[in-house]
Amino acid sequence: MNALKTLISCSTGLLLFAACGTTNPPTQQLTQTETVISQAAQIGAGDYAPLELREARRKLDEARRAYDRKDYEQAARLAEQAQVDAELAQIKTLSGKAEKAVTELRESIRLLKEEIELNRNRNER
Repeated sequence: MNALKTLISCSTGLLLFAACGTTNPPTQQLTQTETVISQAAQIGAGDYAPLELREARRKLDEARRAYDRKDYEQAARLAEQAQVDAELAQIKTLSGKAEKAVTELRESIRLLKEEIELNRNRNER
């Protein structure tokens, strides 16, 4: 019974210690999120995923304000959300560019088929 009380006391103490512990400043996470947002913008997310890019930037700004208030948990959470939004913007951009390339390729194939058909018809005359 004493062992159980000791275990419960230790567990409670650890939980209280963890709850009172300070969170480290998410400096690296903010920098990483900024990089992902910048990469998204560079590949054209402003054209293909403007809402996601704008939301990522907004959340990063909020994360910086939370960081300045030393609310590191909130800053880390917002930076993570901003990074996810920026990654989504990247994916939507790459997908949009791929769709555009496929459409252009299909149009090129269609034009080549028309040209082949015209040449075939000319040769048959």
